[in-house]
Amino acid sequence: MKKIIIGEMIKSLREKYKFNQEELGRKINVSGKTISSWEISRTEPNMGYVQQLADIFNVSTDFLIYGSDESLTPINNIVFDDYFPLHYSTNLSAGTLEELLDNDPDAVVYVPIKYQLMKKRLHAFKVNGSSMNNVIEDGSIVIAEDVSNTLTSLKDGTIVVAFIDGQATVKRLYVNGSSITLMPDSKDKSHQPIIINADDTGVAIIGRVIWYMNPDDMEKYY
Repeated sequence: MKKIIIGEMIKSLREKYKFNQEELGRKINVSGKTISSWEISRTEPNMGYVQQLADIFNVSTDFLIYGSDESLTPINNIVFDDYFPLHYSTNLSAGTLEELLDNDPDAVVYVPIKYQLMKKRLHAFKVNGSSMNNVIEDGSIVIAEDVSNTLTSLKDGTIVVAFIDGQATVKRLYVNGSSITLMPDSKDKSHQPIIINADDTGVAIIGRVIWYMNPDDMEKYY
């Protein structure tokens, strides 16, 4: 029987990807102390957390539990001061959430390599409008990480991409029970909060914004 070495693997992969224990814990909604406990094999993560960790590190769950020299090769080749391409579509009109996420891409944005581990959970969108221009200018490209399973864990004020009535919008998120408020952050005070019910089937929080590129940088690099 293969030896279970998951604690060693979590520590090794965390250090290779330059996360501290608190940073890794935040990605799966546990404390840094929990990560520490796993790494020294005081406790072990359940399979739900194992799968989340495997997704973050872009490895199989078997590799995370048992280890394999061959699986480490791609990790050693990553250059952490570089960028990777993320493709997206700019020619969307109102439609379904599936059309928004699955439309054939016609543009690309280069995202810092540190986010490559979560590439499968990332979505890129172009911001149209001034409702968040205190933070994100009109015409910016935002990168959002899928949070469909962790909505209640998001801190109030987190910037998210939401899908409402066939349209995507970028706002600050505030959750109070089943009530969700999407708050603008704009110099233009005509923008009003949007209050919705979390159970509304026409509403979805696509992801939390983790990075963006403003129009000036887009003109410089594209």
